[in-house]
Amino acid sequence: MNKNRPDSSDPNPKSGIIGRILSSFESLSAIGAVPGPRTAAAFARLHRADFIAGLSVIGLLLPEAVAYAGIAGMPPASGLIALFCGLACYLLIGRSRFAIVSATSSSALVLAVGVATLSAVQADADPETLAAVLVMMTGFWFLLARLLGFGRASNFVAKPVLRGVTMGLSLTITLMQLPKLFTLTPDTMSPFGRLFHTVQALPTLSPAPLLFGAAALVILLFWRWPKQPASLWVIAVSVAATYVIPFPEYGIPLVGNIDLHRNALSLESLANADWIGAIQMSAALCLMVYAESYSSIHGAAARHGDSPDTNRDLIALGTANVVSGFFGGLAVGAGYSATSLNEESGAKSRLSAATALAVCVLAIIFLLPLVERIPEPILAAIVINAVSHGLSPKPLLPYFRWKRDRLLVISSFLAVAILGVLNGLLVSVVLSVVFILFNAAEPHVSELRHLPGSHSYVNRLIFSTATPVPGILILRLDQPMFFANAEPMMKKTKAMYEARRQAEKISILILSLEECADLDGTGIEALQMFARDLARSNCRLFICRLHRRAREALSHAVIPELPLTSLSFLSVDRAVKAAVEQNKTELELLTRYRKAAAFRTEND
Repeated sequence: MNKNRPDSSDPNPKSGIIGRILSSFESLSAIGAVPGPRTAAAFARLHRADFIAGLSVIGLLLPEAVAYAGIAGMPPASGLIALFCGLACYLLIGRSRFAIVSATSSSALVLAVGVATLSAVQADADPETLAAVLVMMTGFWFLLARLLGFGRASNFVAKPVLRGVTMGLSLTITLMQLPKLFTLTPDTMSPFGRLFHTVQALPTLSPAPLLFGAAALVILLFWRWPKQPASLWVIAVSVAATYVIPFPEYGIPLVGNIDLHRNALSLESLANADWIGAIQMSAALCLMVYAESYSSIHGAAARHGDSPDTNRDLIALGTANVVSGFFGGLAVGAGYSATSLNEESGAKSRLSAATALAVCVLAIIFLLPLVERIPEPILAAIVINAVSHGLSPKPLLPYFRWKRDRLLVISSFLAVAILGVLNGLLVSVVLSVVFILFNAAEPHVSELRHLPGSHSYVNRLIFSTATPVPGILILRLDQPMFFANAEPMMKKTKAMYEARRQAEKISILILSLEECADLDGTGIEALQMFARDLARSNCRLFICRLHRRAREALSHAVIPELPLTSLSFLSVDRAVKAAVEQNKTELELLTRYRKAAAFRTEND
């Protein structure tokens, strides 16, 4: 092993071009060769990792911004505007020290599909106006979600579904970029149609575009210096080569003129727009952006023990998208690749994002002529390389090893790959909701028995030595009860009671609701009917391990068969003793009453 090579896991590398620049700055500051007190040198040393992370991130984001604009079918300036707005707004409002907010490949593709769908309804509409409206509406969805307290809405999308959707999006984006990689002009928007078109055209393709695109992609995929941004180096070399080699003459087009001036929104397009369709498309775009951002921000926070502020992130993402859309930019979010690179590059604070923003501004002001000279196949190679991690089956393998959620993963992947982005995303969300309801609707009830020598009551199927309490059946609901599973849950509970009653007389049934934080109307009605059925068979129902809200709901219901004395916060052991004592007292009172009644009858 080469000991002089910097360790990629070291957050504060001393070597490399970026590291040498910072070291030079520190040395010059220390001897007074550059302006600034000694505190500036100390500050540079303290935040060296943040500066390096910021420079590494912007080296990835600048070319990606132009490339993602191509995915969305928008001018290159749209990507740069989105990059600036995303970095600036999240830096001012957001709180995650790792999140890097910019245009993402998935949001760019969803935006492209949304614009194409709306354009099919309104053929004369301005695509840039439609894109701006969709992006701003996406921001409004974020702000509305914050006002309504929907900070955890993405939790309703199962993680296996997100994994499958990510792989489907990665495959779709890769197939969409293949023709551009080899300077082809396909006649279809279908990903698989573009794949077939590329395969058919390869034999007739001139050697220069074929070799150039393939070489760029191979270099990016097999780059082995993680601290040196591969995309930046590839772009630098290719731009320098354009001054020597006439690329357009060899059939390799360049990005061309980038005009940051954005046209005003077309009022005619807005007046005749399909607003219902725009609402649907922007909602899908918002869900896609938030799901990716939520996973990126919370994943990085969990790895470093941070506490993310979900509501603050909603405001930051909403503001960033409204501002980006207003100025003609793409939809923005905390993309996985940029956020992960920021974290892996050793970022310690939000100064890394500030560094990236500062360099972004300088690049937009001074380096646009160089960006205009980037060969388009390079951008396609950068996009394919950026989404290549999403094509890896590694994140999906645990579900097959655990034998859980395999159908969800496969279905969501196939839905996006075959049905398209929007339809596939919709199907995937529906799959998540159906998955939740299907799992919740399956009743899970355990019979508890006493563990000898302790105060514990345990599942009889797990602890064979546990013994039943004579005359008492103890059951536990092993999942929350709500409208979808209330009746099946009570039906199974009653079946277990009937089975036990065949062997012995049961006078008390204790039901543990420790898994139910609250009860809805359907659950209360199901418990009411169950208590009445038990009362008809001379069995008392006691409920223990109640949560406060569930007990309040039952007390407000005023069920005669469930008086307040039958509702307990206490443990199963305490509930058994209390139920036995209460039942004993009631039997004694009943016996005394019967004796008194018999005595009065005899005297009469």
